[in-house]
Formats: sequence, C-alpha cells, structure tokens
Amino acid sequence: MTTFIPDDSVSDYKVYNTPEGNRLIKFNTNRTKTTEAFGFAARLSYEFANIVQHIIKMEGRPDIIEAQDYLGIAWYLLQFKHLLYEEVKDVPVVITLHSPAFLYLEYNRVPTYRFPDFHTCEMEKETLVMADWLIAPTQYMVDAIQPYVDLTAKNKTVIRNPYITPTHKVAHTIKRNKIVYYGKLSAQKGSFELLSYFKKMWDTGFKHSLHVIGGTDIVFHPEQLTMGQIVSKQYEQYLKNGQLLLHGKIKPEFIEQELHSAHVIIVPSIVDNLPYVVIEAMALGKVVLASVQGGQREMIEHGVSGFLFDHTIEGDFEEKLKLVISLTDEQIAAIGKAAKAQVAAMYDPAVIKEQKLPLLNDIIKNKKTSTTYPFLYQNQFKPVAGNGNLLSVVIPYYNMGKYIKECVQSVKSSTWRNIEILIINDGSTEAESLDVLKEMEKTAGVTVFHKPNEGLAFTRNYGAGKANGDWLAFLDADDLVTPEYYEKALRVLKQYDNVFFAGSFVQYFEDTNRKWATFTPQPPYALVHNPVNSSGLVYKKAAFLAAGLNDKTVDYGLEDYESVIHLLSEGYNGVVLPEFLFRYRVRGDSMIRKITREKLLYSYKYIAEKHSSYYSTFATQINNLLNANGPGFLFDNPTFAVNVVTNAENNSWLYRKAKAFVKRNKTLKKIALRLKK
Repeated sequence: MTTFIPDDSVSDYKVYNTPEGNRLIKFNTNRTKTTEAFGFAARLSYEFANIVQHIIKMEGRPDIIEAQDYLGIAWYLLQFKHLLYEEVKDVPVVITLHSPAFLYLEYNRVPTYRFPDFHTCEMEKETLVMADWLIAPTQYMVDAIQPYVDLTAKNKTVIRNPYITPTHKVAHTIKRNKIVYYGKLSAQKGSFELLSYFKKMWDTGFKHSLHVIGGTDIVFHPEQLTMGQIVSKQYEQYLKNGQLLLHGKIKPEFIEQELHSAHVIIVPSIVDNLPYVVIEAMALGKVVLASVQGGQREMIEHGVSGFLFDHTIEGDFEEKLKLVISLTDEQIAAIGKAAKAQVAAMYDPAVIKEQKLPLLNDIIKNKKTSTTYPFLYQNQFKPVAGNGNLLSVVIPYYNMGKYIKECVQSVKSSTWRNIEILIINDGSTEAESLDVLKEMEKTAGVTVFHKPNEGLAFTRNYGAGKANGDWLAFLDADDLVTPEYYEKALRVLKQYDNVFFAGSFVQYFEDTNRKWATFTPQPPYALVHNPVNSSGLVYKKAAFLAAGLNDKTVDYGLEDYESVIHLLSEGYNGVVLPEFLFRYRVRGDSMIRKITREKLLYSYKYIAEKHSSYYSTFATQINNLLNANGPGFLFDNPTFAVNVVTNAENNSWLYRKAKAFVKRNKTLKKIALRLKK
C-alpha cells in the first residue's frame, strides 16, 4: 500500500518506507508549477493526480486507488481516468465519504457560492459522481448527501473506519457530575445549541459546570468572529462564575488523561459522519450522550452502550442529561463496559478487513469502461452520427498572413494524421495576406475558400458547412495546437455517446506566457462565465450543426461562448482535457482585446434571453453566484477568490449638468467617449 501525503517541506516528492512494509510518498503541492493556474484546493487535486500518474509511469498500475471526498482531492485524478489517460484509465477509484465541504459549510453558514468555495463544492460533488464506488462510514452520511447529489444509482457500501483501541495508561476514577463537551466549538458540532441548553438550565438552578475541551478558533462566518470570541462575549457571566470552562485544544496523547474522570461526554453535533470523539470516549469506557443528528446514532445503542437525544424534541437534551447524571456507579460501569465491547465489535481493524477486502477485490475483478461520461448535469439529447476518422480543421482567415503558416504547421504536426485543413478567407484586403493564401492553396492537405467579409460567426458556420469529416475543429489563424491535442480529444469523443465537444487547458504566448486552466462547462458556472477555450474546440460535427452554429448577433468575441451555451442546453455536453494542449496568441490588436464593457453587457444579456428556459432552470444558483462574486465577465477562474469593486457613478447635481452639456457638444462628446473607452 502506498499513501500519498501533500507536504510542501519537500521540493518535489520523497518516498518513505514504513516498518509494516508499506510506504509514504510526500509530494509538493506545486511540483508542476501551477500556482498561477489554480487556487489551493484545485491545485492540490491536480498535483495529486500528477504525482500518482508519475509513479504509475515508473512502476505500473496499482490494483485500486482510494481517496476521500473532502476538497475534491481525487477530482482531477478521476478526470484523467474518464478522459482515458493511459496511466489511470483502467484503475478503479474508490471514494470514502468523510466530510464534504458542500454539506458542512452550509451548517457553518459559510457563503458557499463565493469563490473558491463554490468550485471546491462542485469538485466534491463531481468526484462522487465520477467514482467507481463510494464507501460510507455511516448510512447517515449517504442520506445527508442525497439532497445535494443523487446517489440512488451509485455503487455504495457502508463500512466503518477502523480504530485501534489504545492501551489504558490512566487509572479511571469518575468524578460525579463532571460534564465534558469534547470537540471543537463550531456551528456544525451543535455548539450553539448545547450552550443555549445549559444557559437555560443554569438560569433555572442547574448547579453543574460544563467543561469544553477543544479548539475555539473556528470562524463563524455570519459574525466574522471566532467561536471563542462569540462564546466569551455571550457567556461572559457564566465563564466568570465557573459554570462554563474553556480548556482549549489538547494533543491526542493527552486525550485519555483529560477524559478519564468525566461522568458524561457530550457530542451534540447537528451534522456529523463518524465522529472519532464518540469512538475514543466509548473505547475509554465513558458514558456518551450524543445527538441523533449524525452518524453517532449508528454508533450507540441507547440505554445500553450510551445515550441519544434529539435536537428537534423540546427539552429532550435536559431530560437525557439528568438521566445520565442520576446513574449509579454500577450502571455507569456497565454502560462503559458495553461501550468498549461495541467499539471492538464495530471498529476493530480485523473486523473492517473482513468487510472491506472482499469489496475491493470485487471492484477490481469487475472493473469496466463506460460509454457514458459521468457529468453532474446532463440534459436529454438527440444522438448524432460520428463514426469516421476524418477531422476537418476550419481556420477563419482575415488579413492573417503573418500567422497562418505557423498555425497550419501546428495542425500538420498533429499525431492524428487523417486531417483536412480548410482556410476560410473572410474577404481579406491586405496584399501580403492574399499572397500567403496563394501559397496555402498549393499546400497539400489545405483547401482555401473565399467569401465576402461577413465576420467571424458566419465564417465559422460557412467552414462547418464545407467540412467533409465527421469530426470538426475550429482554430483561429493566429493560434496553435500541440501535436497530441486532436488525438486525445477524438479518443474521448469516440468513446462516449454523451460527449459532443472537447477542449483543453490554454497556454498563452506572445504578449504573455500566462496559463489558463479551463473547466468542463457545466451549469451554473458556465451560465455566468465561459469556462472553456471555445474558439478552439473539437466537435462531433453533427452536434455543432444541430446546436452550435455561431450567432452573428454576438459577433464581438462571444459568438463561440453562445455556441457552448446552446450546445449545453440541448444536452450536447463537452469536456476539457486537463493539459495545456492549446496555445492562444495574445495580441494587443486582437478582437477580444478590443471588446468593451458595453459589448459584454449586451452579449451577456442577449445570450441569457436567447436561452432563458435553460437559464431559468438554474436561476437561483446563477443569482447566488452573481451576488457572491460580481458580474460574470469580470472573473475567469473560480478556484481563486475574487474581489469585484463597482464604483457608483457620480450622481451629484453638478456632475449631471456637466454630463448633459458634454452630450450636446459634439467635440466634447467625442473626447469623453475616447477617454471612457
């Protein structure tokens, strides 16, 4: 067994052998130098996928890979797998449910539509959908995830996490009425509810203190304060009176020492998976009082190995706590004994081994490749034909003589050999560019078409109509593709019935060498910002002709974005190859560099209205994304936090008078418009 651990103290990666005969591989979370392309969670996932594939290239494929759901760590690994990358395409990937951010952040009232949290949550959801199998430590976690991700048809099994019971080092002497809350203060852990119960009890004469053992530095986002700050203010008098005692964090080796004298240990979570605090306390023979709002309800047999209360029942906590306090020493000992036995029966590694190894062997034995790509969102679609091998590469051309030769050469260097190149001259006027076209007409594998100048949208559509291949690609005359781009894209398009176009990450060149990590276009994000290199996609031609034709109305540089939205709305989904296979030339005089705010506003409005029925399906999510992050045309990478500042126009009387005067004066109006642009 090889375990991968992110550790930036190593410069690349380092292998450590363990005494048990296994090994650890620690890897740097920027080993492929992608900090400019990804925020932390996405980069961690990308680097995990890369180090795993690097080791596989050297040693061969493993039987199976297991990862957790948290932060979508296996998101890119699963993409490489389903996009048929050689190292991992046949390796089953199992995801063990742990604590998905999309669930827990909601309970902590974190604004989950704010970047990068939104993208992290989407990564986690897609990870669950793409996995070969899900292992859940509790049935509760499966049920809690269901409203967010439909797991009805997923392969899944409930298998607990193993726990090794430590050798007791402390003599246990119970201090009656010592009540301990063991865990960090946080909203999801039920801290607010617990303290409100005790406040009510203290105010009505309850005489026993509450000991809080755990961290207090979790931020409660609505207040932008730590839980410790909030509790210290709201419960100041109870802290002074010694009724509430905050002990802070403890190290694992001191757990037993801190808990051994507790009469009862309280776990009041309002959402939880398999809280180890319950296992640790039960293994110590302690009486645990836990809520039913979490996996802990599957860990305790009420009245036998511990006690359960329900947050939704008024007064239930107080009733159950007073019951526990009233237990005799003999009853406490009997429950502690039963708790120890239950931990051994449910979590001993030997027990888990008997459940897990047969499952893993069965997954390995029955692995298979699907013809359906596991999208999180998929509209119904009409199947389209596409069985041949000819790829038609359409290159719109307008006065691009300076760049076209390099562009064509990049296509000719492709490892996919069955290609026709169609250059569509959109009424070029430069003598030099027309002379270069004459050379192109004599080039093998290149056909040049001439048409009147009509703009990029009509030129692309014209080229698509002239294409002879079942597969279609567009390439602007100043851009380039790497040799393997088309082969890798077509491999995926041929494999999946529900994938109709493919793109890749983008490497900019000329005016900048920045990298752009694009993303498989999925709603709702794709409906507020174009996430893909839409000017250089590879399509099933029939799908493009059915729903992807460029719309002249947004021929400002967003005609290809509208095309992507149209395709998605008709169920013609696409994917992104997670490599920098497309090279985008950045020029100061390019059309997209000249686009204005007014053109963007008009285009976004037009696209949303044209596809209003599709947008309405995701209206709530779209609204939340825009509220949390600002206008979609002002950001382009959801893995980073964004800070959008909009300055309200000066609305003073003097400003309005001056503005009106300028509007009436032709010369001043021209100057003002030039300055504004």
